[in-house]
Amino acid sequence: MPDFFTLLGPLVVVLLAATVRRRLTERWSYAIAILVSLVMMTSLVLSYHGLVHQQWRAIFLAVTNLIATTSAWDSVFWLKEHPAIVPHRYYLWWALFWAALLGISLAQNLALAWLSVEFSTLASGALIIEIGDRHALEAAWKYILIASVGLILGLIGIIFIYASLKSQGLGWATLNFANLHAQSAHIAPIIRELATIFIVSGFGTKAGLVPFHTWLPDAHSEAPSPVSGLLSGVLLGLSLFTIVRFIDAVPSPAAILLSGDHLLTIFGTVSVVVGSLALLVQTDIKRLLAYSSIEQVGLIAVALGIGTKAALSIALLQFALHAVIKSSLFYGSGHLSVLYHTKSLAKITGLMSRRPTAGVLWALGILALAGLPPLGLAYSEWLIFLQLWHHHSYVVIVLVSLSLTLAFGALTYHLIRNLWDDIDASSKNPQADAQEAL
Repeated sequence: MPDFFTLLGPLVVVLLAATVRRRLTERWSYAIAILVSLVMMTSLVLSYHGLVHQQWRAIFLAVTNLIATTSAWDSVFWLKEHPAIVPHRYYLWWALFWAALLGISLAQNLALAWLSVEFSTLASGALIIEIGDRHALEAAWKYILIASVGLILGLIGIIFIYASLKSQGLGWATLNFANLHAQSAHIAPIIRELATIFIVSGFGTKAGLVPFHTWLPDAHSEAPSPVSGLLSGVLLGLSLFTIVRFIDAVPSPAAILLSGDHLLTIFGTVSVVVGSLALLVQTDIKRLLAYSSIEQVGLIAVALGIGTKAALSIALLQFALHAVIKSSLFYGSGHLSVLYHTKSLAKITGLMSRRPTAGVLWALGILALAGLPPLGLAYSEWLIFLQLWHHHSYVVIVLVSLSLTLAFGALTYHLIRNLWDDIDASSKNPQADAQEAL
């Protein structure tokens, strides 16, 4: 696994941003994007064996570097559209955020995973503040506060686990996932159950699971679009899979109501329902995508809650497909917001008449996100339903299927308005074309 080489990429970007400072021009932005691309391609080659055998770390690393690459290229164009942003500060925090995501991907220790998740909060929060207005500052403060409080709960659970095994005298190595798995039988059942509740709740806050999701719509709507792609496409999923790695290492008996698998199923189902309902009433293009992320992360949690090897593979597929689709949509939403000078869905209309190519790409992304066959998410979602059916989770099937149907309707409704609504308006109002020209 190319651990050192992969972490070297963010370090180079940090040093570059810190060295050239305000001289960081568009040429340097392209250089950074090329560097990130080279890191991605090299890491894919070096981790090819792990990808073939579906090793978690290899998949996490591949998805993280892929979305980081697309984010770096989108940053080149996003910075052109936002000249008030100081490039060297932006890339400094962006690289640190990338490094934190890689830290989560590569962590073999529960405490190090927690530290990486916490550091990702600080780095991404700083990127939100870079926007510089009151709404961004409020969103960043809410994000950092809620996420940190949630992670404190996770830390309490980690302390419980460490206290149960401290007699080993291994120090940090006590919390290695391999050691936790080997020694889980020596942890008292009540400690395992309490730690599971705290850790699921703590990392679930960063994953955006309901009811710990309240920071997510604000943070995603105010963050730079390239950062929103990393937040939604990568960070939420990595936080969720950190929970699963703990549950696998320190399992609770399936008969316990609040076991890790049951908690993931409950929180995941509620997240799908709440996220889908919220899509109906959204008026902001990035908040629409943010609530869709809550729905999709909930669906991944439902798959992980099944607890089988097949369900895990499907959850990894859902994570990878969602990362690619959602990050692309966040990038697109940022450019549409600049084109229309607003994030209001009611005003982002008539794409097929103004930008036909952008309209087609936006439609493909939204329809893929909505689960229209034969696009990727339709396949992975169907596989999740098959797993739920085989495990007789009929109540979950009904709730999730109704929610996904509602989400499909909401997303397609907003899409139709994005593509054609102002054409109808202009036909009824002859002054619309003149106002558009002005």
